[in-house]
Amino acid sequence: MHSSENEYVIEMRDIVKTFPGTKALDRVSLKLRKGEIHALIGENGAGKSTLMNVLTGQFYCDSGEVYMEGKPIRFSSPKEALKKNIVLVPQELNLIPEASVAENIFLGNEVGKGLINWKLAEQEAERLLQILEVKVDVSQPVKNLSAAYQQLVSIARALAYHPKVLILDEPTAVLTNKETESLFRSMQELKKGGTAMVFISHHLDEIMEQCDRITIMKDGCLVKEVPVSEITKDQMINLMAGKEVKKTQRVKRQVSEEVFLEAQHLTRKGEFEDVNFRIRKGEILCVAGLVGAGRTEIFKCVFGITEKEPGGKILIEGKEVPIKSPIDAINQGMGYVSEERRHDGITPSMSVMENMLLPSYDKLKKHGLIDWKQAADLTEEYIKSFKIKTASRETLIKNLSGGNQQKVIVARWMAKGIKMLILDEPTRGIDVNAKGEIHQLIRELADNGVSVVVISSEMEEVLALADRIMVVHRGRISGYLDDVDLVTQEDVLKVAFQ
Repeated sequence: MHSSENEYVIEMRDIVKTFPGTKALDRVSLKLRKGEIHALIGENGAGKSTLMNVLTGQFYCDSGEVYMEGKPIRFSSPKEALKKNIVLVPQELNLIPEASVAENIFLGNEVGKGLINWKLAEQEAERLLQILEVKVDVSQPVKNLSAAYQQLVSIARALAYHPKVLILDEPTAVLTNKETESLFRSMQELKKGGTAMVFISHHLDEIMEQCDRITIMKDGCLVKEVPVSEITKDQMINLMAGKEVKKTQRVKRQVSEEVFLEAQHLTRKGEFEDVNFRIRKGEILCVAGLVGAGRTEIFKCVFGITEKEPGGKILIEGKEVPIKSPIDAINQGMGYVSEERRHDGITPSMSVMENMLLPSYDKLKKHGLIDWKQAADLTEEYIKSFKIKTASRETLIKNLSGGNQQKVIVARWMAKGIKMLILDEPTRGIDVNAKGEIHQLIRELADNGVSVVVISSEMEEVLALADRIMVVHRGRISGYLDDVDLVTQEDVLKVAFQ
């Protein structure tokens, strides 16, 4: 039987999109069948999100056509795409923190015309969350939920539109394994119901397990479209990178015995209890554990974002120091890179240079005025040494890919001349090559005597970077693994669950 024109629910042909100074999409095509999970992969900045933004009417393309069920379409806004049941769940959460879970799910898509029947809305919200195997009180404000649950709420909100096409941009980045499995089960159910899904992810294992076909992009171009059964993980990595990528190998490092920071009996009710640890100068301490184990909470407290209970102490170079706020921590030589890059890290409307030098302006003053020449030179030096891909130092940081934004934030603390850096999920949502570069930067920092704490849920990353691994489980330190060369993923889990 020959295939009819309409076997594709969406067909994008030769899409071109140019932004000032860059060709974001260069004649890219994408075909989506009904009831398939289609992976879209590529390094950061390859053009995946841009392509989806064209499909959903967020951007106009310069040329090319989009067909839906064989008919040409062009949306001038995401609202129009929603009317045709094309729904995007963005990587960045776009929920209203103060509104309830049910309100967030039905915002702009109200149940019952005219007056909203909230009772019905709450029941329906519970039903949609049930599809994702989530049980939460839907009348509470969204801000009470963890990042993982907020992500599931934004997926439930997409389901409320009865999507024919569902686009999931990095949906599993903040989910634990258990939640990820629930999401995958619901994706398989939607697939049976005929929904076409685009799944954007850097987790190639997930793609191998869940997806039917893959479209690989690089630098705004289409590299290859192929059924999952006909490609290996290594081939995917090489096609995304356009060259053979070296896996980051462990580097044996010598670490001094001098302790930089020691925490004694840190407690915060409901978050973690009686936590004690030491970090040596120039050491990379990786903090492993399941999402929700309390890892981030411990280090937010060390950095003064939250307050510790009486009795807890922080010693720096052997002396007790009061850290009541991030300013105190910064004055003690600490820096912090949060996992919510967009939220806590960058100031999107400022340039690369401004973002990089935010905490350092006082150092760059001459006679009370900022020495702009020195500021520019310093920025250029970091752009070069960190291989930051940007048109110039004046480019707005929001126009950089995730990996490059992350490098700017790490450079920010380097410019400040810190002694200890806490990195929370430093390569989340970052492609393989940029990941390798960021790992290299972390090692260079440590080689220069900086104490580095890396909180990471990616075991490969922990095993590639750690001089020592500290495992946190349910708000307590459940153990350490010292000889990392001999450690496997299973060892870490054993410690976590002991």
